[in-house]
Amino acid sequence: MTMYKLLILLSFSSLLQAQKTVRKDSIERDTELKEFRVIANPGQKDDNAVLATEIMTIKTLGKAACCNLSESFETNASVSVSYADAVTGSKQIQLLGLAGNYVQTNVENIPSIRGLKSTYGLNYLPGTWIKSIDLAKGTISVVNGYESMTGAINVELAKPDTSEVYYLNTYTNSQGRFEINQQGAHRLNSRLSTGVLTHYSQQAARLDGNGDGFLDLPLFNLINVLNRWKYATDRWMIQWGANYLMEDRLGGQNGIESNSDRYKIYGFGSKTERLETFAKIARLFPQKPYQGLALILSTANHVNDSYFSVKKYQGREQSIYGNLIFQSIIDNTNHTWKAGASFLMDSYQESYLDSAYARTEMVPGIYGEYTWTIPNKLTMVLGQRVDFHNQLGTQWVPRLHVKWDAAPDWIVRLSAGKGWRRVNPLAENMGFLINNRALTLVGDLNPLEVSWNYGITLTKNMNIGSRKANLVLDAFQTDFTQQWMVDMEAGSRLRMYSMPGVSYSTSIQGEFNYSPFKRFEIKAAYRYQDVQADYLHEGGLIRLSKPYLNKDRVLVNLAYSTPYEIWKYDLTWQWNGSRRIPDHKLSHLHTGAIQEVTAPPFSTVYAQVTRQFKKWELYLGVENLFNFTQKNPIYVAKDPFAPGFDASMVWGPIVGTMVYTGIRYKIN
Repeated sequence: MTMYKLLILLSFSSLLQAQKTVRKDSIERDTELKEFRVIANPGQKDDNAVLATEIMTIKTLGKAACCNLSESFETNASVSVSYADAVTGSKQIQLLGLAGNYVQTNVENIPSIRGLKSTYGLNYLPGTWIKSIDLAKGTISVVNGYESMTGAINVELAKPDTSEVYYLNTYTNSQGRFEINQQGAHRLNSRLSTGVLTHYSQQAARLDGNGDGFLDLPLFNLINVLNRWKYATDRWMIQWGANYLMEDRLGGQNGIESNSDRYKIYGFGSKTERLETFAKIARLFPQKPYQGLALILSTANHVNDSYFSVKKYQGREQSIYGNLIFQSIIDNTNHTWKAGASFLMDSYQESYLDSAYARTEMVPGIYGEYTWTIPNKLTMVLGQRVDFHNQLGTQWVPRLHVKWDAAPDWIVRLSAGKGWRRVNPLAENMGFLINNRALTLVGDLNPLEVSWNYGITLTKNMNIGSRKANLVLDAFQTDFTQQWMVDMEAGSRLRMYSMPGVSYSTSIQGEFNYSPFKRFEIKAAYRYQDVQADYLHEGGLIRLSKPYLNKDRVLVNLAYSTPYEIWKYDLTWQWNGSRRIPDHKLSHLHTGAIQEVTAPPFSTVYAQVTRQFKKWELYLGVENLFNFTQKNPIYVAKDPFAPGFDASMVWGPIVGTMVYTGIRYKIN
């Protein structure tokens, strides 16, 4: 708690100092050139990147409420977001037909949402802290690690030397949620600057829209504070800081008030405390701009105490991460290379029911990457890394990326590579614990997951009349050689076992971006997914499509702004196709002769209007406009202690129409 109090004091000190220096800064900045940003084409696709990368800017994120990272993808065609269950309120993402566990999520190139943080990590990062999100499909550079199996998300936060002197964002909605975000930045001198970012959010209202006796959303209080510093000269750039987070969740049946009630009625509770520190040190060479040396360091301490009625979970994690990177050229800038070494240590202590689990993982690794460039024609990146896991042995990761400018308006990208990760069975599957199924571990379990990913992306830039447009087509295949299976196909059991046969994901997507006239943009996308795996059943294996994954998805986003963006209008329509769901009947055991159970397709509509004034903005929006919800997200809700109780079979929206409003106030 000492660190927390220190950060709070730093927060208010920085904000007060920022207010005092507004007049001085405004005078100094009047003499500076104003910054202009030119976007080459609609859709924020990065045509220069070797990987197929989409850049989600502040403008993109501002199209929705974007209260946290999980809500930043409502207008994105590639990423799907859904609730993990109907009680805890945790959210999960899907990319290329697979869960977010297979996406490497970094914050400023530091591994972030992993380990015990993977349960609620998407809810923890405030949207107003985010300046941009880079989304890449397929495997990424070996420099960033080995855990990228279907893609990577890198989040860039507000920087102390370029952020607003003061920024305030408030948000409230019709379902009883409120939050306030503040940011302050101050430049102490030409080299040193600091920034403080604070967040508080609360779900205070008890909501039971479907009348099943359970809270549709858990009550929570969340405090998040980040203090960061930056020191920059022509030879050195150093950033460091600390982030403290504390959250308390309470859910379950509507009468739940505290921990002691959970023996009388079904209750869920979770208390989390997390402290992270980081440092990034870069040695620059002004006479050799192609050369650089960087060191990234971070630590994390995560504590979580949870209960699911009478079932109790405790988790502790201490992590240390380091990455040393050097880059230079061979003869000229057409031949560049990077090499380095990384180290990761994770120490876990977990307990669930009457069992305790403890392990310490140490993963030193080395890597190298070579880039060959023919300017304006071809770029090829070949990377290799070797990691030495103290429990899983030596792991080799090769990756290849090719970008070919086939014509002035055609770009072809190819990628192929391997990824692997170590499973955290409890933290990554909390949503599956909200039921009365018997948890069964089958056979000799291997916590190592390994996959190969192959992809092709075609980008066509064009003019329709005098206006720019682009078309992006991509196809990715992910094949697992080892995978941890979570099997709900037996109605009374939740089984976990190592992949007994084949497991794969095929994802095909087309996206069209067009601006038919000034200040009006259209995005239309269609995605098809085929995700299947072999499951154990009486007498052998049966191949089934993965549950809760819709095969088809359509997204249309319309955005219009008046001159000078005084008014901004955004409308998003999502259509989600049908998906297979496990049969919840207690006597059910899936066999080839039984017809699959599927959830119906459904649509959701999001809309937002923003009015911009000189120093502040007012926004008003609606989510799930036509009030579609899953009718029975909780089975046997009236008797949660009965064998058939199950709140983990969520395939659609849990809550109905939600209206929100808020303000954004800035001192630049």
